[in-house]
Amino acid sequence: MSRSPWTWVLLSGLAACVPVPFLDDWLSRRALRRAVQLDAPDDAPLTDAQLDVLTGDRSSMLVGCLVTGIWWPIKKLFKTILWFLTVKDVLDRVAASAQVLVSVRVARKWGWLAGHEAAVRDAIEVAFGRTRWSPITRVLLGYERPALAGPPESEPLAKFAQGLRRFAGGAVMDRVFVERVEAGVGAA
Repeated sequence: MSRSPWTWVLLSGLAACVPVPFLDDWLSRRALRRAVQLDAPDDAPLTDAQLDVLTGDRSSMLVGCLVTGIWWPIKKLFKTILWFLTVKDVLDRVAASAQVLVSVRVARKWGWLAGHEAAVRDAIEVAFGRTRWSPITRVLLGYERPALAGPPESEPLAKFAQGLRRFAGGAVMDRVFVERVEAGVGAA
């Protein structure tokens, strides 16, 4: 399979097309885990424990079961009418996976991963919680989409994922992420 983390970011989003409840989320998390793992340099690979913290599911199992139990039959029943929701879900997941991958890159660059994985993951969660991060929703509502910092990507999948991340408010989330990690790591 591909050594590019961006292929796995795309697969993380495409997992939303799997029609089996819980399996789609599990496949999405596994693909994100693989993307983060492949993005680590060969001389400093991430351990399984670090990957678990950085890519693990933090949502409530009970709430997830209730939402799936209610939403899945409705989605299945109106599949032909609500096909756009699946497309939106795929795009949201790709943007979210790209944001997690970039956040881990930033944390690695600044040396925040060594022993501070939980603080990094908390900062990622805070960035998602403080930002309306759906690219489709942000476009429809006319939210600001500032340019992303950093070198432009040359790989087509990376350009696509980074474009979605930009539309999802990635620059704003990057700022929130960095502020939160600096506060968390500084306090530790």
